[in-house]
Amino acid sequence: MKNIWISLIAIILIAISFAFIEESTVTSESKPNIVLIMVDDLGYSDVGYMKHKEGIQTPNIDKLVESGMMFTDAYAAAPVCSPTRASILTGKSPAALKLTCHIPGMGMEKYLTNLNKGKKLKEGYFVDHLPHEELTNGEALKNQGYTTGYIGKWHLGGEGSIYTEDGIVNKGYLPNAHGFDVNIAGCAYGQPASYFSPYKNGTIKDGPDGEYLTDRLGDEAVAFVENNKDKTFFLNFATYTVHTPLAAPKETLEKFGGNKYFAMINKLDQNIGKLMDKLKELSLLENTVVIFYSDNGGLWGNAPLKGKKGTLHEGGIRVPMIVNWAGKIKAASICETPVTSVDLFPTLLQLAGGSPEDYGQLEGKSLLPLLNDQNEFPERSLYWHFPHHRKEGLSMGAAIRKGDWKYIYEFETEEEFIYNLKEDLGEQINLLKKYPAKAKELAADLKQWQSVVDAEMPELNN
Repeated sequence: MKNIWISLIAIILIAISFAFIEESTVTSESKPNIVLIMVDDLGYSDVGYMKHKEGIQTPNIDKLVESGMMFTDAYAAAPVCSPTRASILTGKSPAALKLTCHIPGMGMEKYLTNLNKGKKLKEGYFVDHLPHEELTNGEALKNQGYTTGYIGKWHLGGEGSIYTEDGIVNKGYLPNAHGFDVNIAGCAYGQPASYFSPYKNGTIKDGPDGEYLTDRLGDEAVAFVENNKDKTFFLNFATYTVHTPLAAPKETLEKFGGNKYFAMINKLDQNIGKLMDKLKELSLLENTVVIFYSDNGGLWGNAPLKGKKGTLHEGGIRVPMIVNWAGKIKAASICETPVTSVDLFPTLLQLAGGSPEDYGQLEGKSLLPLLNDQNEFPERSLYWHFPHHRKEGLSMGAAIRKGDWKYIYEFETEEEFIYNLKEDLGEQINLLKKYPAKAKELAADLKQWQSVVDAEMPELNN
């Protein structure tokens, strides 16, 4: 009898343990709400939890890390905004989309003429909008029964944006035409005409004179959650901050001794806190996945990383990333697996109950195994293709990361660079002469991928 009782107790304990595991595993059974916070130009070091820049204050973002998962090796698919945003929306690489550069505000012809002048090579071809035939995460999640909202920067809606009166070049290219039920402030602008009302943006009503755009977008995000609290929703909250022109309210500037950049980051953090408070107030935290991401590296220096926005060094493409889901993702966990913005579409789709396998065009991988702290994620190469001139630093090139190794090829100069990121995160030592075979291997892998996605290449500038 004693042995029977021991066996029964053992069975019960095993059952309880499995029940706990099931409860704390990230799955799509409950179809969680999804909030994707996409920040503009926020560098890898520009958040408090990284502790690289003294004076930055992001207590609310830091709380997301404390109760969620921080990714140390998260990447944008491009070193500038539009292509990364397109990769998130479609799950495809910028090279495959033919959208490898930011969409210029001065018009394509003038932009290319200016940058190609005096160069050996002219820029590779790229489109000036997100094509309608590309399926977006908004459309895919609508198919899964989600109410979808887009609040903030879009920058995928046609050329000529800065020089129009309201940022609208073609309404057919706006978020409403790509699967989003609600669009507030998403237009062709790559940067705001003003951070203070009046905004000169045809997709958001002006507020009181002097109203701060980041605060307004935070209010709109809170209102979207409130209005859809009884539905299953996907909110893409894409801030214009911290893109230029740098500007912040007077009281916040005074708090940071006139440092506009730090003040903008703090206002961003305040509005993320406001959104999280609303989710808590509505008892939605345990059924809402919150993802925090940036579209490319920072413009103002990213130590200990080399480079900045517009370059293929780590400072141009490595970005802060957090995934938070109360009770599902292990608190204060750290993921060191390299991931990229192309992975977000399949991740969102699987969270929403869909199957990435049903969408053959997806190049990314669902991150659910990583969120569950499992060792089932495939080792793979990550690729970048950026055939565009920039005013500063290394550009006009392509890159690959595989394991700890990273290889960069510069089109204009035909220079090659190879780094071991585990030993040299700051990319200070080019190991090309020491490891020529490894460089050749990575170069071949990169060229093969460029062929598969039919990447547009730069041509001689005759």
